Amino acid sequence: MSYGRSRLYETGEVAAQQDLAAAAVLPRSNTPRTIREARHEIDTLRSINAHLVRQVASLQQREAHAQRLADRDGLTGLYNRRKMLELLESSVIDAAQRGQRVGLLFIDLDGFKEVNDEHGHAAGDKLLMTAASRIAGRARTGDFVCRYGGDEFVVILPRAADMAAVRQVAGSIAKRVALPYRLDGMELQVTAAIGVSMYPDQARGASDLMLLADESMYRAKGHGTDPSEVLRAAPPPARRRDDPAKRRISI
Repeated sequence: MSYGRSRLYETGEVAAQQDLAAAAVLPRSNTPRTIREARHEIDTLRSINAHLVRQVASLQQREAHAQRLADRDGLTGLYNRRKMLELLESSVIDAAQRGQRVGLLFIDLDGFKEVNDEHGHAAGDKLLMTAASRIAGRARTGDFVCRYGGDEFVVILPRAADMAAVRQVAGSIAKRVALPYRLDGMELQVTAAIGVSMYPDQARGASDLMLLADESMYRAKGHGTDPSEVLRAAPPPARRRDDPAKRRISI
């Protein structure tokens, strides 16, 4: 049975029909078989083959769906943290092989905690979903938009031309996120503090890229609510061995 199923799966219906046609001419006993009986057996086995093909296709669809669920954040539909780390690592490896750059944006929603505390988790979730959609809408084709956790998001920019291009995307996202949110009859407001970093100009690998973007984001949080302030963040300082950013982010 295992050989038959494997054969059907690997070679498809054409090979199956050849096998069935050959089997149809082999008598099961000394009693001669009629053409009608042979055709009936071929039709029966063809039906079994079609059923097995449908089962295989259904299993493949379920596997693909399960993989999508494993890669996506349940609330926003963006890539989740696990998938983000995987995409960042592969983007850096690809950039190193091709002599290209990778930009990274680390985004934190300023004011989200106050919305969550004052209006409840339901309103907070709706705001997060809307903010996620706004961020994704300002990313370039081919960029990876991810939810890092809580009110933090990451955008990976493979094949970024230069830091100016990365900052342009950051500025566009910041301005879009800062627009009012009208949810359930309320008008809510948050802003985006965005840290930027680039491989290989600043970082030696994926871990460095995350650390630098995280540090840049925390400096941007001190510049007020003007979205353009994020673009004036100072170069990252040298990190000490006990830097809390190292403890907060690991790849």
